[in-house]
Amino acid sequence: MATIAKLAGVSQGAISSLLNDRDYGIRVSDKTRDRVFKVCRDLGYVPNDLRAEVRMYPETGDTCLLVSDKLPGGLSNPFAARVASALLSSNDHHGIVVALFAEGQEYGPEDPSLPTAIRNGTASKFICVGTTNASLCRITLRRGYPVVVVGHESHAPGTSSVLPDYTAAAKLALSHLAELGHKNIGIVSGPFGSLDPRLAELNRAIGIAAQENGILISPQDIFQGDLTFEAGCSAVQSLGSRQPSALLCLSEAAACGIAAGALLRGISVPGNLSIISLSDHAEPLASPIGITTVVSSVVDLATTAAAEADRQVREGIPATPQRTIRPVTLIKRESTAPVKK
Repeated sequence: MATIAKLAGVSQGAISSLLNDRDYGIRVSDKTRDRVFKVCRDLGYVPNDLRAEVRMYPETGDTCLLVSDKLPGGLSNPFAARVASALLSSNDHHGIVVALFAEGQEYGPEDPSLPTAIRNGTASKFICVGTTNASLCRITLRRGYPVVVVGHESHAPGTSSVLPDYTAAAKLALSHLAELGHKNIGIVSGPFGSLDPRLAELNRAIGIAAQENGILISPQDIFQGDLTFEAGCSAVQSLGSRQPSALLCLSEAAACGIAAGALLRGISVPGNLSIISLSDHAEPLASPIGITTVVSSVVDLATTAAAEADRQVREGIPATPQRTIRPVTLIKRESTAPVKK
């Protein structure tokens, strides 16, 4: 410790403050911190404490998946679960930990309610699903650890976002239906007032794409629910005499429910009703008919986010919010056809 202090030009107290992430009344700038850690690494110094080791060698830390408590379903939310699965599958070297955080809470650096991976200092890369918590971002970024948000755009300073091209997804879906002659199109959307930021971005993109394609989506043709299989079946039961000729579903489960519900009601798909879905994988859906799908791969989103976090650990965290837009793909199957004249 004395050797490190001498080479870095700081006191041993400053080194203790840095390694333990504690404020002992010694203010240490980011520049000084980087200089101290460089000296430690150059000397090959490995602290006995895991927290200090992760601070000095952040590439060795765990990846923590942070899930907002406001995200519908929390840890069981399908999108969050698939991100976790993708991270586990793609991470060969270090651990993956998953934690809930309170979206509206103001956390302090020593707050006992901090997610364990942050409080213990064993994680050095943070992937977030749901709306970010500003205080958590400040704490992790102050320690020099990246925060990457998956599925929607974050505007918090220092954070990065990896999201599908929602605008392209909406345009692909509605343009495909418009090319088939569909003008009376319904939307199977999420719950009214949903706090899922991904749904908000999708709904905005659909509104823009509908306007560009000259499609007027009537409020009575917007079916809101929890986007489950049962919600899709309910949407079919809610179809009135002014039945849309096509439905755009914001989840694969709801699309499968629509296909099953249409079969039970004797509605021909795609003869009398075309179905198109937004999905996070390219495999055929578990449906009585192949569902035409616009795919934004959750595996691609999660692995891109993990790679971005690793890059920032090595190269540094940008001061301003960054975003990476990932491509989407239209897969045409049997559930869409030209509208009947």
